[in-house]
Amino acid sequence: MRRSFALALSAALGLTALSGAALAERGPGLFDRADSNSDGFVSKDEFAAGQTAMFGKLDANADGAVDQAEIDKAREAWHQRMNKPEKSEADVDGKRKHGGFMKRLDTDGDGKITNAEFAAAGDRMFARLDDNGDGMIAKEELPKRHKPAQVAPEGGEAPAQ
Repeated sequence: MRRSFALALSAALGLTALSGAALAERGPGLFDRADSNSDGFVSKDEFAAGQTAMFGKLDANADGAVDQAEIDKAREAWHQRMNKPEKSEADVDGKRKHGGFMKRLDTDGDGKITNAEFAAAGDRMFARLDDNGDGMIAKEELPKRHKPAQVAPEGGEAPAQ
């Protein structure tokens, strides 16, 4: 559950997100970039603003929905920017098969993630990460292994899965 934070925050906050996926292995410094007022917390509003921006980046054709091709393109671009090879995944007809992000967020099963589905997933993730229920995520609420170790290069957010 907590492991998904990197993905959700990266997908939500800048590719990918949120999101999406971010804090240590998927995009050090992401928490600090999400904390737009530098108060040491990511508020619900800061999280939502990042989600909105991320959805706009993922929705490359601006049709109001994100499909698997857009997710794959964003993932590939992130791997190129970060100079990281993609991990080997199941091959289908010579192509890598991804889809976990789509399966988790596409709640109506139509093969597309709408802004509402994306926002609902972000709301669920925010609620899980806000351990004390105060409406803000503090660094101390993050899983230890995802705490930032260093600052990621500009534009180095993690890709959506």
